[in-house]
Amino acid sequence: MTRTRIAGITVGQSPRTDMTDDLKAALSDTLELVQYGALDDLTLADVRQELAPAAGDEVLVSRMRDGSQVTFSGERVVPLVQARVDQAEREGARAVIVLCTGAFPQLRHRVPLVFPQPLLHSVARALAGDDSVAVVVPETSQVEQARARWSASGVQVDVVAASPYAGIGGVTEAARGLAGSGAAFLCLDCMGFSRAMRDAAREASGLDVLLPRTLVARVVSELLG
Repeated sequence: MTRTRIAGITVGQSPRTDMTDDLKAALSDTLELVQYGALDDLTLADVRQELAPAAGDEVLVSRMRDGSQVTFSGERVVPLVQARVDQAEREGARAVIVLCTGAFPQLRHRVPLVFPQPLLHSVARALAGDDSVAVVVPETSQVEQARARWSASGVQVDVVAASPYAGIGGVTEAARGLAGSGAAFLCLDCMGFSRAMRDAAREASGLDVLLPRTLVARVVSELLG
């Protein structure tokens, strides 16, 4: 069977071996996932020197190839993401998923270009109605920007931080702190959060959980699969 090629572009380095199994499990078996990384040509020292967030920049958190966490400017990484979109299209991708829940400007593209943030926010807004939603982001430096982004999307949120790159324990602890919060459900607001973390967060918080990596994969499967 000939499978349809789709690209997954991480804002960190590829391959995202921590993400691959979850994505493939949620994607139609008619789709072939090929990964690209915005930071593939950079060292950790390069990222810290060239992409450090300036005052007012959106802060993004991702993963280097060796598994280490890296923090950088959302604005400064955009040209590198655009270069990978261009490359993926040249190499035959029929759709491109940006594997990050951050906010991005409109990028140049010829095939469907899928950003998780608007999908996640739209689904959460539709499900929550007038109720609040609990949100977990990777870094405390992202709490206020996440609150502002979600509010702009019309969703009342309670935001806490726990990094998916520091293990499942921190995610479980953060979720446990949301038990009894009265939130309609919980959103794990980073593509780094795994299905195992979703399950642990659900058990610890007593809340239903939206996971962006599987949500996006299922939407793309509906479109192309």
